[in-house]
Amino acid sequence: MKLFLYILIILTSLSFKSYANNEELLMDKFLEKELEDFEISKENKNISNLTFEDHTGKKIKFANFKGKILLINFWATWCAPCIKEMPSLDRLKLKINDDFDVIAISVDRDGVKKVTDFYKKNKINNLKKYFDVKNFLAKEMDLFGVPTSFFIDKNGNLIGYFQGDMEWDNETVVKFVNFLIKN
Repeated sequence: MKLFLYILIILTSLSFKSYANNEELLMDKFLEKELEDFEISKENKNISNLTFEDHTGKKIKFANFKGKILLINFWATWCAPCIKEMPSLDRLKLKINDDFDVIAISVDRDGVKKVTDFYKKNKINNLKKYFDVKNFLAKEMDLFGVPTSFFIDKNGNLIGYFQGDMEWDNETVVKFVNFLIKN
């Protein structure tokens, strides 16, 4: 009986591992061209209870976005690569349906006015203004620097991340996001 249970446990664990590998293999076909440096998360990390602030100082949990694929982008107004990619994040938000959202989180310590001025100057009209001024969220996410972007699944689980700037509204990213929405 013990042998039977042992074999059952091994087979069960192998089937779960196989599922994870299959999921990764499916994603791999999208991780080319612009996304070739995308790193799939090696840990199971759920961020649903982590918080950040909106432009009024109200705390927001990622759980508020349950059911959506998220692209969380950490950026700053003083960061040249961030400045370069923000318009494409703004356009990406419009290209994909309601099952997706872009959460651009400023780590600027200068606050709301600086980011508001940046949005106006650069015609960022589709992204809301979010903040992590004290870097609490950045620490929880093991942020290395800016810009860094994380993909989160519909249940708040970390899918992976991309360090550096990108033209986010390119065809490769749009196909990848649509794949994540469907799966």
